[in-house]
Amino acid sequence: MKRTFVSLSIALGLLFSTSAGANAKVHYTDVKESDNFYPSVQYLLDQKAISRTLPKFRPYENITRGQVSSILTKALDNRLKEVEYSDLYYGIDYIDVPKTDQFYPYIDRLFFNGIMRGYTVGNSFDWAFGINQPLTRGQFAGIIIKAYDIPLIQRHSYKENGAGKSDIFNGNYFTDPWGQQIATLETLGIISGYQDGNFKPNTPIKRSQFANMLVKADRDELNFFNQSTLVREFITLGINADVAVEKLKSLSNNEVLKYIASYKDIRYIDTVNMAATVRKEGEIIFKDIQVKLIVSKDADDKWLINVVKN
Repeated sequence: MKRTFVSLSIALGLLFSTSAGANAKVHYTDVKESDNFYPSVQYLLDQKAISRTLPKFRPYENITRGQVSSILTKALDNRLKEVEYSDLYYGIDYIDVPKTDQFYPYIDRLFFNGIMRGYTVGNSFDWAFGINQPLTRGQFAGIIIKAYDIPLIQRHSYKENGAGKSDIFNGNYFTDPWGQQIATLETLGIISGYQDGNFKPNTPIKRSQFANMLVKADRDELNFFNQSTLVREFITLGINADVAVEKLKSLSNNEVLKYIASYKDIRYIDTVNMAATVRKEGEIIFKDIQVKLIVSKDADDKWLINVVKN
């Protein structure tokens, strides 16, 4: 019996092209090849998301929300809808972002796409973007989740995955407004905590850290498959459910499909998603249980997994 499973195709790989980075030359005087953020800066330059003329990158300075809006818009580009002005939408109206500001078109486009928004000022009806304020770790998590429509992890699943108590999770519930977003990205290996186990969601991100986190998100194409349905198909082939899950999780170093994590997201109570990076089309054979996975693409360029008897 064969059934095809289609991924949600959350293409984080569109953020920076690895092929584009091959010939990059970092010209900044404050970025050395020995720096761990050097490759990330290469990608940003190749995507024309940062200046090719300024002499310095300023890696240890905080990155501002205005700067983030520019980098994200340029890097995401054709993933974003163009702004459509009408009687219902006539552009953003933040008190700290006049239409003459260099960041206005980027902030406007991200707002229109629902990725970055501002906040009310005091008890007034005025809104501000915080254009010169530093981007925090929590805000970063929220932006990445929205930009790539990543399913949020359930608190029970986060706990089952071994989460300990921290400044975003008390062992049973998320305790920070950005806790669920940070927990999701931690599960996927995009963000990590500090040595004390905390995540410090209100801590500003340095420019080099921001670049590195984006590259982590871009390590390949991140896809989400319905693991629960995959397991049921193993069962129809006579394979125990626990064995099926074990086989899927064993693919952490597979050359075709790399397993990353399994978790329940907030949209579905009884469904487990499997996050994986698909490296190429091919077959994965489990000789001991006589089952194989066939990984391929459909006509819409989305990844499929066929579960068949070997």
